[in-house]
Amino acid sequence: MSKRLPLLAAFLACLALCPPSRAEEIQVMKSGKYYDKYDAYRVEDDFYLAAKDAAQIYGARVSYHGVSEKVLLSLQGAKVALRIGGSEALVGKRKVELPLKTLLRQNRALIPIAFFEGEAFSEVSGFDTQFNPKTRLLTVNLRSSAGPLRWFTYPDHTRIVLELKDGLAYKAEKRGVRTLDIGIPRGVIEWSEKVEIGDGVVDVIHLRQESKQARLSVVLTGEGARWSLREFEGPRRLVLDIVRPASAGPPPARAAAEPPEDALEKQAPALAAPEVHVSEAPPKKDAPPVKETPKAEPQASGKEETSARRKVRVAIDPGHGGRDSGAVGRRKTLEKDLNLQLAKDLARLLEEEEVFDVLLTRQADTFLPLSDRSKTANEWGADLFISMHCNAHRVRSENGYEIYFLSERASDPEAERLAEFENSVLSLEGEGAMEDEAAGLLYQLARNEYINDASELAALMAKTLARRVDLSNRGVKQASFYVLRGANAPAVLVEAGFLTNSKDETKLESKKYRRKIAEGLYAGILEFARRKDWLERKGGKR
Repeated sequence: MSKRLPLLAAFLACLALCPPSRAEEIQVMKSGKYYDKYDAYRVEDDFYLAAKDAAQIYGARVSYHGVSEKVLLSLQGAKVALRIGGSEALVGKRKVELPLKTLLRQNRALIPIAFFEGEAFSEVSGFDTQFNPKTRLLTVNLRSSAGPLRWFTYPDHTRIVLELKDGLAYKAEKRGVRTLDIGIPRGVIEWSEKVEIGDGVVDVIHLRQESKQARLSVVLTGEGARWSLREFEGPRRLVLDIVRPASAGPPPARAAAEPPEDALEKQAPALAAPEVHVSEAPPKKDAPPVKETPKAEPQASGKEETSARRKVRVAIDPGHGGRDSGAVGRRKTLEKDLNLQLAKDLARLLEEEEVFDVLLTRQADTFLPLSDRSKTANEWGADLFISMHCNAHRVRSENGYEIYFLSERASDPEAERLAEFENSVLSLEGEGAMEDEAAGLLYQLARNEYINDASELAALMAKTLARRVDLSNRGVKQASFYVLRGANAPAVLVEAGFLTNSKDETKLESKKYRRKIAEGLYAGILEFARRKDWLERKGGKR
């Protein structure tokens, strides 16, 4: 018995020095796409990755030397060395203090996730890393210096925009009779893109990575097209405009696959992008403030001048808020938070386009009755009403996005179920909420022009979104959403994905992925505006 006491004491000491760890599943988003799920190891409030899993995520080779108790990660010609129980790491040729010690559990070398989030590892790996311990989401994004790429077809030209980091050079040249090439030495893109535009001016655009540079190739439809390449700041970007020749005719009535760049002045190439500003929702009982009419070139007639100057007003409604959290994801992601973030992303893109003014019905985590949302938009004089939401379902395999417009009858039982869920917030608004706009319900349903336009807008947004994200397109549907009933404008409700689906929830948590969703919706709104001639007239509905 006396011989066992020292062994027992040593075992207890080891337990004290080595607190227990437990495996917890995390989701990984890499370069804006769902990557995979892994077991992370939690020790108290800290999370660790197994070295072999880290190597797979970051594209490294891993080796473990038992005698020296060293873990080696080799990536992009650089090496990262960590010692089990050590407080330092050798990253390339520099010593870096570790936020937590490297552990060994069940013959697995465990590296603290906080190490991957550090600047030293980001520099040698080429990836920026963020981890949200609350939702168990690990986001890994390539440190790209060129991109994203976007385009749009205007009535008289096609515009292609490529964002660039400061310090990068570029060279544009014509290759053959129909191809324009822009080479960016030392440029790094996050992913390759090849898009068939086919608008009568441009056939194909292709952004790709080469060994020592990034390259953008633009294949024109015809020969001898006139084009110009300019550089702008805020953010730094190259803007390539290709003039539509008279022989090409008008642009086809089809949806664009990418959002356009902000409307640029035709003079002063060094002009910075307009400052982003989102209107505050007006107080409930006061008269709504109207944004100052932007300055424009003088017009012949005063009355026509006022009409032509007016920007298209887009009201964006982030669903739920405050005590109404909306749907809750499997990892406790709150719909109300994602709705607001998506709405702000979309608002920024629209505000950069000088054609639009934007109003958010809420800009913080506040509760807003359903009836007040459309009232706010109407008092402001909105031309379009977009309500942002995320979906939920008892069947966890349900996934994808869908876009709704108003109808007294739901297009299917699932649409009816969803409308009932979204309308259930009325119970939080007290008695009389349903009566607030009941008198105008039949009047609103009778306004077929709004319903028809909303149907077209929803179809365009669903199409352009499908070409931007890898979410399932569940199509355009109809249902009696209370928030859409009172809008005096074409109104649609976007369900951006299912928080009850693990992959959808992971994607929606990613900032980069939400930007893609916003770009897809933005492209649909711009295409709708083009079909209504709002881009040419720079005005709202008349």
